[in-house]
Amino acid sequence: MSGGGGLRPEAADGAPQRPPPRSLGERRPQALARLLIVLLLLVQLVRFPPHEHGAACAVVVAGYALWSLLLVATAWSDRPGTWWTWHLLWLDLAVLGSLLVLSQGFVSPTGARPLVDDAFFLVPVLAAFQLRPRVTGVMTCVTALAYLLALALSRGDLGWASVALHVLSLLLLGAVCTSLTWVQSERVRTVEKLMEQSHALLGLAMDAQERERRSLAEALHDQALQNVLAARQDVDEGRSPEYRQEALGRADLALAEAAQQMRSIVGELHPAVLEELGLVRAVQALLERARDRGRFDVREHYESVPRFRLETLAFDAARELIGNIVKHAGARHVRIRLYTRDGTMGMLVEDDGVGLPPGATTDSVRRGHIGLASLRVRIESAGGRLLLEPRLPGGTSALVELPLAPAAD
Repeated sequence: MSGGGGLRPEAADGAPQRPPPRSLGERRPQALARLLIVLLLLVQLVRFPPHEHGAACAVVVAGYALWSLLLVATAWSDRPGTWWTWHLLWLDLAVLGSLLVLSQGFVSPTGARPLVDDAFFLVPVLAAFQLRPRVTGVMTCVTALAYLLALALSRGDLGWASVALHVLSLLLLGAVCTSLTWVQSERVRTVEKLMEQSHALLGLAMDAQERERRSLAEALHDQALQNVLAARQDVDEGRSPEYRQEALGRADLALAEAAQQMRSIVGELHPAVLEELGLVRAVQALLERARDRGRFDVREHYESVPRFRLETLAFDAARELIGNIVKHAGARHVRIRLYTRDGTMGMLVEDDGVGLPPGATTDSVRRGHIGLASLRVRIESAGGRLLLEPRLPGGTSALVELPLAPAAD
């Protein structure tokens, strides 16, 4: 499995994929909104008929209604189609403009504008369902121009001051639709990006699991197993009376080292001190081992932390942060603080090492190292937060906060 981002599901037989849910989410409300235009046109013909060419206007509206119903049926059939694009809006404008030109105006109450004029307002709304701000903005301007052109070819009874106000209102509505479309499209892009990252993290997590197994096997083989084999050779050599005491002494030393190595490996996987004595003592033991490997001084401040459900996650966070200091920071001084405030456990880990460059977490994920990224996801999923900030003049400050949910019995 590739560890890169942007993974795409593919059909096993290479068949084209069904359109994504987002596509259906655009089609269906757009098709229903188009029925509002049909309703306005029907009311216009029945209540306020055209001055001229009534039969032709009725044919145009009937054809438009049938076409709109066909779009609704197709939208709910989940069938892909290349004709579900913003180009459909040109036909909407053509229908509305042709009605204005054919009718040469409609019978309307004094001072009122025909409903066909109001139907033009729904075209920017239809464009907004495409979630493309540029399309919405362009179609708003085109709709205003089409309305002015159709009105110029007809003989409306209202003055141009009223027409200008109508067009201005249409442009303002289009601007609002464009802004909302931009906001929604940004949210959709964010969700899509998060989904791609989650796919990538899943692949990297599986790779990391395999690397952890390999690392554990290498640690057992290169350390504990070698000492056990050496002890076995010493025991065999101890069968001779003249070398018995020396050989058994070496075997005892090798077995002691193997036991210590096994204890260390088991402690790394699941520290017994965490289960028996709690988070503070487990972090203290972790720091004692890390201090020798990293060759740094440690300043510790611990408040009383009660047993809580997420203490294993808190210990994993301490292990990841301290392990990164040992491997990468080159620090001389490390400060750790554990505290509780308002139902929250806080852990502050600071060092004076090389620090984290901007974008370090993202770059590490791309290289296949998902420790911090995975830790952040786990902490945030548990209702906590992880903050990483640079320190001056150098180093990193890491803050972990987790809710103090009670531990299960």
